[in-house]
Amino acid sequence: MSRRKQLLIGAVANLGNIATGLTIGFSAVALPAMQTAHHEPPVSDEQTSWIASLISVSMPVGCILEGPLLDRLGRRVTLIMVNIPSVLGWLIIASASHRHNWFLFQVYVGRLLTGLSSGCTGSPSAVYVSEVLDKKLRGLVITWGSLGVSFGILLVYILRYVFQQNWRLIAGICTFLSSISIVSAWYLLPETPVWLASRGRIRDADVSMRLIRRVPQKQSLPESLQVELDTITTQSALQHSSNWRDKLTFLKRPEAYKPILIMNAFMFFQQFSGIYVIILYGVTIVQEIGITFDGYIVTVIIGIIRLVMSLVISYASKRFGRRFLCNVSGVGMTLSMGILTGLLGLSQGVSHTWLLITPLIIFIVFCTIGFLPLPYAMIGEVFPLKIRGPACSETMFMGAVLWFIVVKLFPSMKNWMGYHNVFAMYTGMIAMGTVVMYLYLPETQGKSLYEIEEAFRGNGKCIRDAELRDKRPRGQDTNI
Repeated sequence: MSRRKQLLIGAVANLGNIATGLTIGFSAVALPAMQTAHHEPPVSDEQTSWIASLISVSMPVGCILEGPLLDRLGRRVTLIMVNIPSVLGWLIIASASHRHNWFLFQVYVGRLLTGLSSGCTGSPSAVYVSEVLDKKLRGLVITWGSLGVSFGILLVYILRYVFQQNWRLIAGICTFLSSISIVSAWYLLPETPVWLASRGRIRDADVSMRLIRRVPQKQSLPESLQVELDTITTQSALQHSSNWRDKLTFLKRPEAYKPILIMNAFMFFQQFSGIYVIILYGVTIVQEIGITFDGYIVTVIIGIIRLVMSLVISYASKRFGRRFLCNVSGVGMTLSMGILTGLLGLSQGVSHTWLLITPLIIFIVFCTIGFLPLPYAMIGEVFPLKIRGPACSETMFMGAVLWFIVVKLFPSMKNWMGYHNVFAMYTGMIAMGTVVMYLYLPETQGKSLYEIEEAFRGNGKCIRDAELRDKRPRGQDTNI
């Protein structure tokens, strides 16, 4: 029963990521409808470019805000609050006026709000899952954030197919879907024992742990859970007693700067691998590289592949660990992007539909099992409690800024360099990222958060003790 309860909590914590997927996919659904001849008011190409890109302006702001919110308000309250701008944004878009000036104002504001919410959503769900789940379940659930985003993108494509040009109705449905995550988190999610203990609320931390692990109040905690709670209490007391000056000093320690450098490097290579360029410019790329195939259908195929592979990785991450998936993903992406680059260099404008689309789809498959979801999933695991909020915020902010740079520069780069040279650059970046992650990315599967921190500190004894504990009968798992 404890396992079922924890899986439910993990699913609820990741519901907000569905709204992120809806936000990312909405422009591909709404903009063609807005530019039809009968649309009122008429929308120009310049205005549609702003509607599409405004979410990338507010996303970094959301990334900055999520760190202080996580530390000051708690994980549960943050998961509730970050979805409020999403509901408001979708409501404003759904009720957009037919008068030109008010229409643009409402749609722009709505996109800014939904982008702000998307920037705030990723880290809180990853941190929450990492802090409340058994370490053996964490590997299964930690990638559900990516699954939520993939499902949201595919869902908005399906809504477009059902309701055709009625983008206002689609936005209204997105309002309802976003509100579900708020209600669900309010009623079903307890605060994490880690955050409660960091605030000196030891009794509340005990109650939260009992609720999550389904241990009755009148019954004593099992020995393993009592040890976990004692460790949380000791560690959190030390962490919370520090001020900002202490946190800056703490950054000089290997358990702080090592994960920060590794995860920022992971984010850098992820963004400059061209993943989001392929996802966001899929229709344009398909049309311009000579694939004689309906661009919208290719986009839907990509959405389905992302969803299916996100389901696969939730199991594979638990079975094979993060490092193996990262290495396989990097090698597969390098080969598929390299083959596509070579074909583009040889084609000289000749149409080879299936020859070109095959490496493109293979690239999506391999990026979805590693380079795409793992940076967002692992940030909740690798940072020590003392800087977990600010470190997650900084890493997500860096990812959002790089996302904006890469996506914004791509149209100019393809016109200046050509697809062949742009994709060759992506191939080189993926190969370099694969080597760097092979050398430095740690394995977090099967380790508690405390053990991960100790590994960065260089304490091998902690890992050996963990291996001995793993030989205990099932049900003796700990997380911290």
